[in-house]
Amino acid sequence: MAPPALVVHGGAGLVPAAERPLRQAAVERALELGWAQIGGGALAAAVAAVRHMEDEPLLNAGIGACLNADGEAELDAGVMEGAALRAGGVACLKDVRHPIDLAVEVMRDGRHVLLSGSGASRFARDHGVEMCDPSVFINNRKRQQRLAGADTVGAVARDADGRLAVAVSTGGISGKLPGRIGDSPIPGAGIYADDLFGAVCGTGQGEAFIRLGLARLMVIELQHGMDPAAVAKGAVDFLGKSLSAQGGVILVGREGHPHAAFNTPAMPWAMAQ
Repeated sequence: MAPPALVVHGGAGLVPAAERPLRQAAVERALELGWAQIGGGALAAAVAAVRHMEDEPLLNAGIGACLNADGEAELDAGVMEGAALRAGGVACLKDVRHPIDLAVEVMRDGRHVLLSGSGASRFARDHGVEMCDPSVFINNRKRQQRLAGADTVGAVARDADGRLAVAVSTGGISGKLPGRIGDSPIPGAGIYADDLFGAVCGTGQGEAFIRLGLARLMVIELQHGMDPAAVAKGAVDFLGKSLSAQGGVILVGREGHPHAAFNTPAMPWAMAQ
């Protein structure tokens, strides 16, 4: 059995040079917290890392999420487990403090894979997920700068039993149309996990990940025996060549080290094994 592993990223994009070490430090804090939970399983570790990043003001998730064209935060999140291919996604949230918590509840409930908007918020209240006032996610810095920053934050984990899981959370694209849903909560687009082969998550231009079905494609390549490092690099190359899109990926195979690749100026990431 391969040893446990965890890889975490803080988003690929145009990160201001002065903020790069700060964002890297935030990712490393998330890695430490996630790694502390690896004994509880891959899902627990991945979710713990992402949940922390939802509390980091410089990362585009949770409290740090960028604003849409109406000056509001609409948050997406997703999780997937590789053992039974269970997944849960949520989108267009305005009043859920930790979107990743709600994604986990959707997955555990099992009736649906993706919930959005007011229906997702009602589900959150019914399941005891922490709610908040939408103003929590809005501040003058975001209003004035229309922060582009980086995209999705995510984590991929493998536990001591070989189970794989992925968790992601995002504020989406700065200035996006209200109601826009990116790749993060969509299995096969921004996330995918299969214990037999590997688990991946992406960050970057979500529409491109959706159009290419990139996360699922990466796991298919692992299924065909391709080298994980080559799969990661090939994915971002394909993203750029096919749709002139930017982004990054992290990957954990059923064996071996975690991998990361990106075609953007920066993508803070860290790993433990």
